[in-house]
Amino acid sequence: MNPVRLRIIALLLISLAIRLAWGLAQPPEPTATLPDQKEYLAIARNMLIGQGLRFRDDRFGADEVVAFRSPGYPAFIAMLTASPQLVRIGQAVLDTSTVLAMYLLAKRWMDERAALGAAALVGLNPFLIFFTGVILSETLFTAALAWGVSLLGRRYLVGVLPLAIAVIVRPAAVMFAPLACVLVAWPSVWKMIGWTIVGAAVSILTLLPWAYRNHEMLDQWIWSTTNTGQTAYDGFRPGATGASDLSELPKMPELRGLSEVSRNALLAKRGRDYMMQDLPRSLGLAVRKVARTWSPVPLSDEYASTRNRIVGLLYTLPVFVLVLIALFRRTIPLPLKALCLLPAVYFTAGVAVTVGSIRYRLPAEPPMIVLAASVFKRNTSQEISRVLSDS
Repeated sequence: MNPVRLRIIALLLISLAIRLAWGLAQPPEPTATLPDQKEYLAIARNMLIGQGLRFRDDRFGADEVVAFRSPGYPAFIAMLTASPQLVRIGQAVLDTSTVLAMYLLAKRWMDERAALGAAALVGLNPFLIFFTGVILSETLFTAALAWGVSLLGRRYLVGVLPLAIAVIVRPAAVMFAPLACVLVAWPSVWKMIGWTIVGAAVSILTLLPWAYRNHEMLDQWIWSTTNTGQTAYDGFRPGATGASDLSELPKMPELRGLSEVSRNALLAKRGRDYMMQDLPRSLGLAVRKVARTWSPVPLSDEYASTRNRIVGLLYTLPVFVLVLIALFRRTIPLPLKALCLLPAVYFTAGVAVTVGSIRYRLPAEPPMIVLAASVFKRNTSQEISRVLSDS
């Protein structure tokens, strides 16, 4: 077999083995450390018994919510029989596919050494590895985004299809595909218009059945979820620190007895009001949220052990330094640099008006790693011109 192919296969197998070992070492049922896990599992298990996308939110009494979580990730869990261990195995495979996606993107623009370096950095990313072992949407969303960026970065229009999966997993990504298409088609004006229309249409059509279903059930066109109000409130509530803390919500009597739509609207309004009442404070919170999101070490009480901090620091700081170096070197075309950075810019803007956490930067890391690996690229500027002329 071709030695090049052997190297990438070996790297993929090592990446998969690490993720499987980590995932299968987790408890059979998720703990309460990350309560979102139990919500996703509850929705998926209700889907399997024919009750649809719903679960009981005990914080506000016997209140069943039907649009609190978007359908993409619960559907993925349901496909794997809502077994946490099967989900972890599936996520190990998905995250390994992210390694392959970034290798293929890097291989399009770089030599084999740099492409393998990019794949190795993605494969050994401790944050990506960690989230394959928890029942949260990060791994599925990151894989969908990675394949979308990879295929678009290789000038394949089919890249909008993985981005459609990303949108149904997290509707907040609805504008990502059109923006990515602008960068891919740059600088041709007509190509930019055409690609952007396709990207926008795919995003909207992906969410349309979900929005229509919500309209039928709740009498409102909800294109995202009824969780957005809580997130907006969480970001600017009194005592906000930039981290998420919704422990006070069950103690708010005005929220009891409200429908999920009314509760979402009330919390969203309060979040906006708190943000506008003290703009200097809101700006300071935005800075804190961004700093939390891009922290090189874990910050939560549960995971900020000395060991985890050392691992995070040893991995993240060199990658960040390489990204900064790559920004000032002409190793890959400017539109590709922008495409690799787009997820970071897009999701950083999102956390500035919500809450900050390392988990929200996770989808941005694989494309950034490709940019970082371009520092080791042997190709000259003439080689870049050749690749561009072949596109």
